[in-house]
Amino acid sequence: MTLLFIAASSLLLTCIIASASYRLYKLNQSQAKSITSLQNQLSTLCAGAVGTDERILQFGLLLNQLKESQNTLSLSVPTQHNYDHAIRLARKGVDINQLIDNCNLSDEEAHLIDRLHGANNDAVKQELH
Repeated sequence: MTLLFIAASSLLLTCIIASASYRLYKLNQSQAKSITSLQNQLSTLCAGAVGTDERILQFGLLLNQLKESQNTLSLSVPTQHNYDHAIRLARKGVDINQLIDNCNLSDEEAHLIDRLHGANNDAVKQELH
């Protein structure tokens, strides 16, 4: 009877160990699948982040180029306001040197505005029309 009890206990213990081992094996497989899935997701995120970093860098460079172009254009082209002001002054009979100084015009621009809009050139305008 003791032998039968020992055999039954051994069989029961073997079944318990086998059941626990099988559960641990299934848990290990499930966790391995989860780890593989997470690694794939992480790889995808990293690849996307690298592409995004490159695009942000390119956009930053493009933005700097646009700022430089805008500054160059702003510095090289006088504003329309300066021309309007210069025309008003020329109609009042202001000297060409004052047009250059007050409106930040070049010598040629000041002469052209004086010639077209100057107060003493009304007779010339009449002849052209």
